[in-house]
Amino acid sequence: MKLFIDTNVVIDVIASREPFFSASQEILSLCEEGGVEGTMSALTLCTIAYVLRKHLSPQTMRQKLGELRTVLKPVELNAAILDQAIASQIGDFEDAVQFYSAVRCEADYIITRNVKHFLKANTPVLSPIGFLALR
Repeated sequence: MKLFIDTNVVIDVIASREPFFSASQEILSLCEEGGVEGTMSALTLCTIAYVLRKHLSPQTMRQKLGELRTVLKPVELNAAILDQAIASQIGDFEDAVQFYSAVRCEADYIITRNVKHFLKANTPVLSPIGFLALR
């Protein structure tokens, strides 16, 4: 089973954001242990570095990105994904890039805390808690 992990889930873990940390950590643990295949947009690494740059030293940031890179496989961000995101009806451009990255890698589920942003998805969209309830 392939999961596409949205940026907010990853940031919840790296930044230990409560009350989301536990469920998000459990999702990443499933990916790390091989229970599921975890993927993310290549854009996620850039977004994480940008969002957390004021909270972590550059060395710690790169360490965290390296650790994440061993757990989640990045989906290559290409012109086709960008063109689909630009033309899409999804209101938030970053969410559109996430969505079309998930489609590109043929994910079985999109895992996000912003489920409402992906209502038109053909791929099932679940929160970390929602996915864990299925197991």
